[in-house]
Amino acid sequence: MPITVVAENISQCASENIPPISLYMTATNIYGITLVSIGSLAVVTVLVIFLDTLKYIMKNSSSRVKAHSAFITGVYPVISVATFFVILVPRAHLLAEALTQGMFMFGMYQLWCLFVSYCGGEAELVQKLKPGTLTLKVGPCCCWPCCFCLPTLNVEKKTLHYLRILVLQLPIVQGFVYMILLVMWAERESLYQVNYMYLQPIIIVSILMGIWGMLMTINILKNVLEDEFKLTQKFLVLQLVLICAKLQGLITRALVWTDVLPCKPPITPTVYGNLIHNTLMIVEMVLLSFVANKLYKRELPQNRLKEIKTVGTSMDFHNKLKITTGQINKGADLSDLI
Repeated sequence: MPITVVAENISQCASENIPPISLYMTATNIYGITLVSIGSLAVVTVLVIFLDTLKYIMKNSSSRVKAHSAFITGVYPVISVATFFVILVPRAHLLAEALTQGMFMFGMYQLWCLFVSYCGGEAELVQKLKPGTLTLKVGPCCCWPCCFCLPTLNVEKKTLHYLRILVLQLPIVQGFVYMILLVMWAERESLYQVNYMYLQPIIIVSILMGIWGMLMTINILKNVLEDEFKLTQKFLVLQLVLICAKLQGLITRALVWTDVLPCKPPITPTVYGNLIHNTLMIVEMVLLSFVANKLYKRELPQNRLKEIKTVGTSMDFHNKLKITTGQINKGADLSDLI
């Protein structure tokens, strides 16, 4: 009988079985309750920070950047909530991973649109940059010595379209890949586990191309926008979401593959790895949302200029109105005023 039990335990630990929520909660007992409490506090903190940021954006930002800024700052609470649900329901890990990936990719495209909106749109950006040039020798794709022969392009509307496509392919390609993975997982979990690594090269190439497009865009915008716009910092804070998700996910998977994590059925090494990864993710979302709050609650130079221009125009109109009213009171001819 003991031999049978040992063999059964070894079989459970060797597989990547994830227990249902009832067994999971029973097995984690007090540790699970503590983890859920900490996760709840972290999610509430991220939501409060997001609402504070959103309130400032809606009140102080110009109309052309409000939607982009709101979506980007909304990446952190969505990922936090998705991560928290994975802590509660371990079998939802792939769904949360797909949602995290999707929110990041859409957020990256919205960030590109935000940067262009800071300049007033594509047409005005081209006018401001004339005669500007775009160098292709930018990381992570074209920073090698063998890329010295790449040409330098003139900044035209067609060039901006190419940059837009490089970033826009992120949500399209990533969404398609994760749809395939979810279909495999729904059909048979082992089918998903076998093919997961084969689809990773597509995901990696797509991410590298998107980041390449973003870095080229930031390089050309540095010549137009002031330092107060914090382009690099805003890009880095969003990119850290991907780094945390992918790098930590790879590390925890490696710990599972190398049998470093313990196995206490029904809590398998995969469950331990997911718990470590998701706990770190939810803490990191608190920190990143706080940094994003500081970045997006800054008065932009364009807002100050717009305010000054509006005040000046209103004062001019008020002075003209006073002069005109005074002339009318003195009996001046209306045709002279016109």
